[in-house]
Amino acid sequence: MDKLLQQLQSVGVHYIKSDRLIILEILENNITQASEIDMLINKFLNQLKSSKLKKVKFECPKTLLDSLNITRTKMKIVGERVIYTRSFTTPLDNLVPKFEVWSITEHNSISFLSEVMGKNFIDAEEFLVGMRTELSTQAEKMYTVYIVNNEPVGVVFSHIEPNTDKEGRIFWIGIHPNFIGTGMGKNLHSIGLYRLKNDFKAKYYLGMTQVDNIPMRNIMISNACVQNKNKVISLQYSI
Repeated sequence: MDKLLQQLQSVGVHYIKSDRLIILEILENNITQASEIDMLINKFLNQLKSSKLKKVKFECPKTLLDSLNITRTKMKIVGERVIYTRSFTTPLDNLVPKFEVWSITEHNSISFLSEVMGKNFIDAEEFLVGMRTELSTQAEKMYTVYIVNNEPVGVVFSHIEPNTDKEGRIFWIGIHPNFIGTGMGKNLHSIGLYRLKNDFKAKYYLGMTQVDNIPMRNIMISNACVQNKNKVISLQYSI
């Protein structure tokens, strides 16, 4: 499977892998190599049963998916996402909201994340374990907490996307239920951008969210992110 992943990378398909999940992604309309991409993804799906992986997620532009005849037959469409970007060549806002970087293994970190995510402690812990597996060299410095009046109100996980030229991403972002609707999402997102530029040395930010997630789209726009004309289709395959 590693050889297939290397071949997929050579045609522009990036991946992040954990123990049971792999995420494949190509954001360019690489139509000229569509047949090769289609063949490689098909081979990869056929080899899943002989591995520990249980699920494959794949995202690509709709125009490319239309040319992936086998892939769109085998995989189920589960959503559509819009892309926003922001270059870090221009300055960010000078006033950065207060934040702290927490350990991903501390009990308090897991407990707070479970409250933010609305999941139990074990599920939150598994989320962090998966993040550490997927982004092993960055995970320990990703857990960033927005602090208001000495109280944690939200979490954002900034990171550099593997196998890119310093492309900044946000792995996950969320406001605690007690503070939803208070307008703090913009500040939390701005903290994520600040850390990407200053701590992770990203050259630019690329963010994606579901087409119907209007609050998140408005947050990215308010933080000077620009919408990409291309949308991506999200697909999934499970065994």
